[in-house]
Amino acid sequence: MTEKGYYKNPYLSQWTAEIQGIIPKDDQFLLVLDKTYFYPEGGGQPSDRGTIDGIDVLDVFEKDDMVFHVVPKVPDNSKVDCKIDFNRRFEHMQQHTGEHILAATFYRLYKGVSNAFHMGEDYVSIDISLPEVTPAMVKEVEEAVNEVIYKNVPVKTYMKDLEGAKLLPLRKQPKVDEDIRVVEIEEVDFCPCCGTHVASTGEVGILKILKTEKSKGMTRIYFQCGRKALQDYGKKHEIISALFEKFSANENTLLEKIEKYMEDVKKTEALVKELRQELSICEAQKLVKDARKLVVYGNYKKKTINDIMFIAKEVFQMGDYIFIGVSLEEKKLFLSHNTDLLLHCGNLLKDVMKNYNARGGGNATQAQASFQTEEELKKCAENLRQICQGLDD
Repeated sequence: MTEKGYYKNPYLSQWTAEIQGIIPKDDQFLLVLDKTYFYPEGGGQPSDRGTIDGIDVLDVFEKDDMVFHVVPKVPDNSKVDCKIDFNRRFEHMQQHTGEHILAATFYRLYKGVSNAFHMGEDYVSIDISLPEVTPAMVKEVEEAVNEVIYKNVPVKTYMKDLEGAKLLPLRKQPKVDEDIRVVEIEEVDFCPCCGTHVASTGEVGILKILKTEKSKGMTRIYFQCGRKALQDYGKKHEIISALFEKFSANENTLLEKIEKYMEDVKKTEALVKELRQELSICEAQKLVKDARKLVVYGNYKKKTINDIMFIAKEVFQMGDYIFIGVSLEEKKLFLSHNTDLLLHCGNLLKDVMKNYNARGGGNATQAQASFQTEEELKKCAENLRQICQGLDD
């Protein structure tokens, strides 16, 4: 059995150990040490990273009370120097202790029970058994949590048998029938936990709730602590500073200026839409005037397929036609009709485009296809044009 030093001293990051077992697995190896401070994944906390005799530790996991260290190759010596990536370890300690304070605070203030905990590279979250968490609740919880952090309350960890554990005001009841490890934050929380934690709440630094969202009848709370919270603040500060510069604003005027900008954008978009509709009507009239019998054909360098579909709609307001529209910008073709002819646009386009390295489809009245090159698009469009003109003879 491996001696689990991470429970005795989570701050120790370098030590010497003896390799007691080597298990080949796929193209990697599982090392068993006589003692380890590498924390294996568990309790929502990721495993540690680091090196064993300079060899990267890719993962650490526990099975049958044995701790296995996944490495790409076997060290040359049986006695090895181990080193933990302590920045990563300490971030995990900050996040995990912060999670205990956060969960305990939700329970104390709103009787919300923490049912899930996730600590990943991108985010940390807990699921609270409350169907709704309002901004006012978030503010109250966040202030209460950080008050605990600022008081620098001691964080204790110890083992208890089941009978002894029953005497404690545990926030969660243990799911095992053996001795349990308890994490106690004085006058704040008692909770069974196998993770690593800081020695006092002040080391958490700060806890910031980032957002909330509904999740399976509960509320998922996203948050960051300590160094991660500082990094998150730094990123957002850069964004806010850039917005200040772009809008010639400060923290008191930025939102007002953004709202004004968005109003102007909406007005501009509405005007552009109106003008595009007018241009499409004019274009439709021109195409109908130049049409060869029932076939209306439009070829455009700077119109999207959506623009072309709107032109087709206007064309059909003027009579019964077969419409072929080409968007050179998007390398797409649109085929549609509103006539009484026995014409299935999807079948026709599918039959023709197979000779031009295109993909697409449609139904009886309209279809579209995408092409690899403009040359193939133009050839396919001309082929369709000839076929459709033949239908009108």
